[in-house]
Amino acid sequence: MFDIKEYFEDGNKIFSGGRDIYAIDDDIAHDINSLLSSRFDSLYRRDRYKHGTSVIDIVYPSLQYPGNNTIVMNPDRIRYLLSFYPQKSDFTRIDKIVMRPRYIEIGNIELVSLYLRRKKILVLYLFHPHFYKMRYAQSGECDENGVNLEEIMAGKLVDESVRRDENSDMCVHPLWYLLSVIGSGNDDLIDKFFIKKDTLSGGMYEILNDISFYYSRHGY
Repeated sequence: MFDIKEYFEDGNKIFSGGRDIYAIDDDIAHDINSLLSSRFDSLYRRDRYKHGTSVIDIVYPSLQYPGNNTIVMNPDRIRYLLSFYPQKSDFTRIDKIVMRPRYIEIGNIELVSLYLRRKKILVLYLFHPHFYKMRYAQSGECDENGVNLEEIMAGKLVDESVRRDENSDMCVHPLWYLLSVIGSGNDDLIDKFFIKKDTLSGGMYEILNDISFYYSRHGY
């Protein structure tokens, strides 16, 4: 299991007065910068999604996990989710989407994503599959953002990316939620997105750790 203490020279510093958890931003930024440097070319590949004048680089592991691949994001799935995202203007806040195949958790708290504001980099980690609820427009209606998700999806409501329930809510993939809330800026702050699971699935927990350990052994 990859845990947040790996970013520190001494994991005990998290709990000591010498250094607190807020100092982790510089370490994370250094980690991501190293990941994107030329010496990692053998570990990661680059793909690209284009829409109008927006161009988003997709950085993903060159090594494919030999087991259950449904949890590990891939470029095709990223492009699929981006293609149906309703507010394409939000793409101006993203230059790169980096898929980091590591599972970071402490207790019931999992790290889902990091967003480096100045560099406009969104980093996606391994996490338990989940959805975020949002209201969607019925036929002939528009939601508060002026879009009709039924028309945008054109019937392509699939369980692994977008689905609807009986309460007029659209359940969307975390990537959609992240795109809707991040905000770029001229500062070096890093936004962190977590989820808390009340009950962890033992089987899923083992799969996430197995995948993370596999990539860890191969230098990711």
